[in-house]
Amino acid sequence: MLNLNMIDTLGGGIKKMFILQRNRHFPMPDYDLKEPDKVKVRIIGKVIDENYTRMLIQKTDLSLEEVIALDKVQKRKPINEEEFKHLKRKDLIEGRRPNLFVSAEVAAATDTKADYIRKRAFDKQHYIKMMKEYLEKFGYATRQDIDKLLLDKISDALNSRQKNKFISNLLQEMRRQGIIYSVGGKRGRGAVWKLSKEET
Repeated sequence: MLNLNMIDTLGGGIKKMFILQRNRHFPMPDYDLKEPDKVKVRIIGKVIDENYTRMLIQKTDLSLEEVIALDKVQKRKPINEEEFKHLKRKDLIEGRRPNLFVSAEVAAATDTKADYIRKRAFDKQHYIKMMKEYLEKFGYATRQDIDKLLLDKISDALNSRQKNKFISNLLQEMRRQGIIYSVGGKRGRGAVWKLSKEET
């Protein structure tokens, strides 16, 4: 992974390319240094993440190291522990690895408050409460009902597969806690869920 020390070692031309991209508010260059006698570079001349671009425009005091680390976040690339702690300490990112995103502070400065709210995860108890209220009102819920209730309220930092897995795990946890039960003991997407008698 190319870092600032490596950029300095490779020469001023490469560092200038990073600075140029930052000044243009574009993603950082991607360098391939696998071959000892060759340096491959990919320059992206378009916006990947509007939040990142707005952030570079608004927060002109960011160091080049910070911009490089945040560029990894926008490209969904892993960041090392030092970068993670530094960006967290400065409230530049939130979320849990590998699902990191622009923090509320940056969102406020870059008109991304709605994106931040969509990506921020609610406490698990929030979803359990929603499920209980639904079952109290309607008596039962199929998996399709539950998906309609919860999917668009789960953090957008998760992809579709992860959201579905989250709901499956939530249902099993509620079942183990005795909050809900599956009619006829069915499992999977064909299950019909009701509140346990202790919860009614």
